[in-house]
Amino acid sequence: MSVKLQPDMTQNARDLKICGDYWAYDNESGFIEHVKAVCQKYNISPHIMFDTVGQCFAYLDDVRCEYCGYVCPLEIPADISFMRSKESWCCEVCKHALWREHNSK
Repeated sequence: MSVKLQPDMTQNARDLKICGDYWAYDNESGFIEHVKAVCQKYNISPHIMFDTVGQCFAYLDDVRCEYCGYVCPLEIPADISFMRSKESWCCEVCKHALWREHNSK
């Protein structure tokens, strides 16, 4: 499985390519060099790149909340291997519900 991208309604095909290239980071080379390469490829500043990437919802469809089945959202490329290495994952909504249930007793 791979990272899935859901672009914002205002994003175009170029924005989606920028997001795809950003999320293709392999965690083996330097992150700063990766960002510079993406920016150079599209002739944009890091600010524009991160703004574009921030508008696109990135998630892992093979890591899901153990309670509700919600997909695992990603914030940074390092999350990919970290989230896949976990035995289980719980989304924030379910985590909060469990906390409330536990603390209401």
